[in-house]
Amino acid sequence: MSNAPAKKEPGMAMLVIVLAAICLVIAALLGLVNSITEGPIADNTAKTVQESLQVVLPADSYDEVEYTGSDATVIAVYKAGENGYVVECNTPNGFGGPIDMMTGIGTDGSITGIAVISHAETSGLGSKATDPEWQAQFIGLSGGASVTKDGGTIESITGSTITSRAICDGVNIAYAVLAELGLG
Repeated sequence: MSNAPAKKEPGMAMLVIVLAAICLVIAALLGLVNSITEGPIADNTAKTVQESLQVVLPADSYDEVEYTGSDATVIAVYKAGENGYVVECNTPNGFGGPIDMMTGIGTDGSITGIAVISHAETSGLGSKATDPEWQAQFIGLSGGASVTKDGGTIESITGSTITSRAICDGVNIAYAVLAELGLG
């Protein structure tokens, strides 16, 4: 038999203190990473928005139009020189969540282009909404958009009808916003 004293197990208080210290260190590291990446992410997003404006409706200048309407999905409305308007919205009903997109509408009321700025759609399926060839079928449409399954003219992305409908909803939001503002 050994007469060595029994080893004392750490108490509950000590375990809580260690766990709290670990959480504090990790939270501080996450805050640091956020502060480092926040600027570059904002710059990249601004660049993407500017590039998308040029894709959907080329113009020399874009002036933001104040939108105080009731549609919370609207991010911004831009007057594209004398060429028409661009509406950026966040369609809430994509398969993977909201889809941030832009729709250009010319002075004649027809769609000049669409652009998907960000999405969380399924890779290889819903992500095909970013394909310029698929987006091209919207160009020249007037008054709204819907997929062929709903009686419209837009061919759904195979296996991604929900995404296709969400993009059509974004186009329809753009028309509704311009009508609400008395611009379209």
